[in-house]
Amino acid sequence: MKIKKKKAIDWKSIEGVVIPVFKNRSIGEVVKQYPEVESFLKKYKFKGNINESIVVNSTELSKLLVVVGAGHVKQRGDAAKCANNIISIVKNYLLKNICVHFVQDTDIPDTYSTNFIDFLHINHYRFDAYLEKKEKDKKIKNISLVFECQKQISSEVIKEREIISNSLIMVRDLVNEIPEKLNPDTLVDAFVKVSKELDLDISVMRQKQLEEQKLKGIILVGRASPYEPALIRIGYTPDNYKKTLIVVGKGITFDSGGLNIKVGNYMEEMKCDMAGAATVLGIIKSAAELKLPVRIIAYAGIAENMPGRQAYKPGDIITYKNNKTVEVVNTDAEGRLVLADALIQAAKEKPDYIVEFSTLTGAILVALGDMIAGVMCDNQRFTRLLERSSEKTCDFLWEMPLFEEYKESIKSKVAHIKNADYKGASSIKAGLFLKEFTDNIHFAHIDIAGTAFLSKTNAFYSQQGATGFGIRLIIEFMNWLR
Repeated sequence: MKIKKKKAIDWKSIEGVVIPVFKNRSIGEVVKQYPEVESFLKKYKFKGNINESIVVNSTELSKLLVVVGAGHVKQRGDAAKCANNIISIVKNYLLKNICVHFVQDTDIPDTYSTNFIDFLHINHYRFDAYLEKKEKDKKIKNISLVFECQKQISSEVIKEREIISNSLIMVRDLVNEIPEKLNPDTLVDAFVKVSKELDLDISVMRQKQLEEQKLKGIILVGRASPYEPALIRIGYTPDNYKKTLIVVGKGITFDSGGLNIKVGNYMEEMKCDMAGAATVLGIIKSAAELKLPVRIIAYAGIAENMPGRQAYKPGDIITYKNNKTVEVVNTDAEGRLVLADALIQAAKEKPDYIVEFSTLTGAILVALGDMIAGVMCDNQRFTRLLERSSEKTCDFLWEMPLFEEYKESIKSKVAHIKNADYKGASSIKAGLFLKEFTDNIHFAHIDIAGTAFLSKTNAFYSQQGATGFGIRLIIEFMNWLR
């Protein structure tokens, strides 16, 4: 789907016009330009609220007219909801080419415009690799944007949002892919492909190199799988950069739970346990294509957590490169064991910041649901910048405390720390576990277990499955690091 800004409506090339109406703004211009909708606006007492919509078949224009509530112009969340509603209506009426006409003379803030465009792209996405061709054909081809107001989003920004959208599509396709096809080998291939396309530095450690580097957490977690585990480092270095950001992602391509095998339907969506790794790939792809002036390095710890004769066991103890020992209490708490190796390697590079993404704990879903990720950070300024970025992009974060007094709960009787059995507040304590491997670098752990993959739709997302959560967040955060 292509989105372009135009000075006027090209009536010959479209099948319908969408007219967003903001709350508490005059509808005089709407009625003036589209008099056929006036009676319907009065009849249904249209106020511009989100979820309000009127569809009129214009006999005068021979086009479909869709009036939708755009909510408050200063509410970024309303932009996302409005875009979601528009895509749903347009798809329902099988329109391929439309114009979104902002008729009201209302200055639209950049944050509303960018979220509106982003969520048009986001909600147009559909994972259709295994659907009939006729289902694939139900896609919108072109959306033109026409503004009557003075303050307008630029064509350059629209192009930038398309670049980010393409990264989201790549990530969502990876996370949605079936387990038979998405394994450590194919995930490594995805990183290599991006590095070649964008001429990025990349190094891939597989079994032999992992053993040489004594990265034992990744080795043990992946030992029962027929696919070798991996640790990937991929880097983008612009000219004259001032800050270095490292993003780290959990890449468990399928999580059976290992010997502590998951029961019932808890295994059903575990193909999404590599969403953290896919996210950091999407971030570095976007940053490189946008030529952002921040050095960024992505680490992805990749393995498949399976039962079998070679599987690691509850009671095993891992000695990491930083000499910390970890007791394996539960093989279904494998992500933190893989991430520990990745964080040790990342911290050795002495970046300004480390941001880590992982589908780490079910407890974060219980606490915050599927629209808010938990962030645990050791620096207040760092936290505030991430939160501001989350508010601007609608990739919402909620701060969970790295409460030092809880460190007692992660201690082991036979090793320095343990990987599970924390007796409450497990999301926070998992964050404290990860912090043990960051060597005092400013560190933020973002638990995306609730937001990376949806089992049902919500106000922002019209599709189940992968969301690409976190990419837009970190691209916005990088603007603070320029």
